[in-house]
Amino acid sequence: MTDPYGLDLPLLHAGKVRRLYAWPQNQGADPELILMVATDAISAFDQVLVTPIPDKGAILTQLSQWWFGQLLDVIDNHVISTDVPPSVAGRGVIVEKLSMIPVECVARGYLTGSGWKEYQATQTVCGIPLPDGLQDGSKLPQAIFTPAIKAPMGSHDENVSFEVVAEMHGFALAARLRDLTLALYTRAEEIARDRGIILADTKFEFGIRPDGTIVLADEVLTPDSSRFWDAATWEPGGKLPSFDKQYVRDWLAKESGWDVASDTPAPALPAEVVDATRARYTEAYHRLTGTEFTSFSAPAAAVEKGPRPTRVIVDVMPKPEILDPQGKAVTGALKRLGFDGLSVRQGKRFELLVDGVVDEAKLAEIYSAAEKLLANTVIESFDIRVEQ
Repeated sequence: MTDPYGLDLPLLHAGKVRRLYAWPQNQGADPELILMVATDAISAFDQVLVTPIPDKGAILTQLSQWWFGQLLDVIDNHVISTDVPPSVAGRGVIVEKLSMIPVECVARGYLTGSGWKEYQATQTVCGIPLPDGLQDGSKLPQAIFTPAIKAPMGSHDENVSFEVVAEMHGFALAARLRDLTLALYTRAEEIARDRGIILADTKFEFGIRPDGTIVLADEVLTPDSSRFWDAATWEPGGKLPSFDKQYVRDWLAKESGWDVASDTPAPALPAEVVDATRARYTEAYHRLTGTEFTSFSAPAAAVEKGPRPTRVIVDVMPKPEILDPQGKAVTGALKRLGFDGLSVRQGKRFELLVDGVVDEAKLAEIYSAAEKLLANTVIESFDIRVEQ
């Protein structure tokens, strides 16, 4: 069968909306690479609809690249390059092959969707008790981690508690997934709010490199994986105008005449629904990135990460009463000391990302920074090692 994009590459997997191809490596290249292509297909109620949304795959891919760039100081991602064959330009990206963690890592800052349904029945979401009196669209007192277990294509993903994830994958990994999910949501929610968009909820997927490093993978913070609301018109208990595929779900469930609980195929989308959906996707892209989407536009921000930076691991032992899980205090201290070129990745054990090779001069600079940090009264000791 002819490949829809004319690619002469081994097809590894064809999912609901993505196709994965084996990407040829340069001799001795590491890691193993995959070409990930986002199609224009759209899914709803666990079905892939027969009607595509023009440019959807390119919009999601390019918006993901923009978000990956915004979140690099929180976590690394799987992207290697966007230098792909012309037939998939804008919608294709070369990524690392990872061991994917089979958990949908969902963060909710607002109550809606399946969370709202569960709250009405039990006043909880994924086992997390919530206050009385919340409405559909209410802002939660704080963001919550509500994971789901990925189901086979055509089946519903199952919302579960944190404890279930811990039983399946161990407490340490479950806690790391929870902490990363909430840190990413917190950062993204602030960015979106500054641009007039409420990030009601979103899901992340993570993979593990051969060395055990957890990285962000798949798509991120797109209209397919998130609920985006207009901050200017948001009203709990009222209408929640969105910039995501909820518009398609609502048309199917309320206007199409189709029984979403049946086994019959979903109907084709009319032209006006297709156009309105595309318009919502492009509006989200424009509001978030500050640039207009065009079919042949480059992503809104530079997506080439270039050579992977050298990691310098600094094990810091703060005094027991000091908590700094995201490394903000250490980052601030480094900047105040004049070391602006060192980016802190984590708290007690943090990574400094250094472009290129760490030579003796750069290592001396890092030790100098560490020695000055050691003078900080919150730090007891430190140790440094370089990972090429």
